[in-house]
Amino acid sequence: MADLKIQNSIAIPAERGLKTQKAVHDPLTDFKKVMKGSLREVNNLLNQADQTTQEMVLGKQDIHQAMVALEQANLSLRLMLQVRNKMISAYEEIMRMQI
Repeated sequence: MADLKIQNSIAIPAERGLKTQKAVHDPLTDFKKVMKGSLREVNNLLNQADQTTQEMVLGKQDIHQAMVALEQANLSLRLMLQVRNKMISAYEEIMRMQI
């Protein structure tokens, strides 16, 4: 019986014709968030690699950990540069299109 009351109270706004809010899906905002997050992550990896290198020089970190951090940062940066290059290429292609 309690289930019926819950279902009825949920269904009432739709039955009365009240407007319900729909989630707005904005692809531009999603793309912007993904890019910002990716840039932030690459920046964090670069900062972490720099910190690990400084700790290695001071003798607090072994060379293996420093090399792993440096390679991870290097790979992330190269990937981000490739994404940037593809975005520029796509933009240039769109600009060449005739209307």
